[in-house]
Amino acid sequence: MVRGRIAFIDFMKCLCIMLIVMYHIDHEFFNYLAPNLNNALQAFRLPMYYFISGIFFKHYAGFGDFTRRKVNNILVPFVFFVVMAYAMRLLEYLVRLAVGADAIDISLSHLFEPFYMRYWEMSAPLWFLLSLFWVNIIFYALRSLIKPVWGVIVATVLISLGGYWLGTHKIVLPLMLDTSLMALPYFVLGWGLNRLGALNRNRWDRWGIVALALVAVPLYLLSESLNLHSLVLPAYWKLYILPFAAIVALFWACKPLHHIPVLCHYGRYSLIILGTHPLLFLPIRSWFILRGGMEPGITLTLLVFVLTMLLEWPVIWLLKTYAPRFTAQKPFFDAGWKILYR
Repeated sequence: MVRGRIAFIDFMKCLCIMLIVMYHIDHEFFNYLAPNLNNALQAFRLPMYYFISGIFFKHYAGFGDFTRRKVNNILVPFVFFVVMAYAMRLLEYLVRLAVGADAIDISLSHLFEPFYMRYWEMSAPLWFLLSLFWVNIIFYALRSLIKPVWGVIVATVLISLGGYWLGTHKIVLPLMLDTSLMALPYFVLGWGLNRLGALNRNRWDRWGIVALALVAVPLYLLSESLNLHSLVLPAYWKLYILPFAAIVALFWACKPLHHIPVLCHYGRYSLIILGTHPLLFLPIRSWFILRGGMEPGITLTLLVFVLTMLLEWPVIWLLKTYAPRFTAQKPFFDAGWKILYR
């Protein structure tokens, strides 16, 4: 059994979160570099997180214990980052009031919007945490009810087909459940590879870079726009076959990597980056556009990205040091759902 931090997994998480941050800064950035590059990256950058979560799936001591752990690691940070985003909105309100600018809405109802609205302007990426929570719960129920692996796979395909039907018909379920149904296969892929011993190093790992090179060409040529959140969906096979190939190839190519200090640090705390990066890059980008007169493009995006990631370093330190129970560094609820104060 693999214990402790796994360096190449942290690196993969770092790669994904950096791609996500850059995409959020400018949705068109990657297309400045190559016409279909954004679609190719969309095929795996978010599915990879579901995949990694699936790798580390455990039953723990039963459904109650499993749910408590997922609440600690996913839902508590979700609520914490919602409150943090709202606090930033209050700060913006006070600044605007001080300089005589137009007021903004600070109604307390904004705190509850992420639980029933699909798009939350204060920190849009937080939807992913809700989805990841449900994927974990759905798979736990699936694995508890169905013992044969082939049965789990068949059930996963059927569930994803149901989610795909909902998505293509723009039928939205509350709390990102529709997206979670479609995301389930990525999670199951991680779980399945772990069962096969994929985390263990072996002599075939050196061929991973070759596999990644071979996958890169069809990935670039065949990928279409894929956005589980917005229900922008390609053909069913492209929703899974291309991402599966890219995820497995990238996983394989990264396995020989050892600890890379800065990058693995960002990967380890990618949850904090996910929850805080909109609060950093939005004012930075606005300042450069409004005060610096810069136009959207490669230069602005790279500048904002670098400054955002530099600021994330002290933000990570502050939150993991002073809010560890709210950022999944320590449990918020102990066994028996007792709140931990120390």
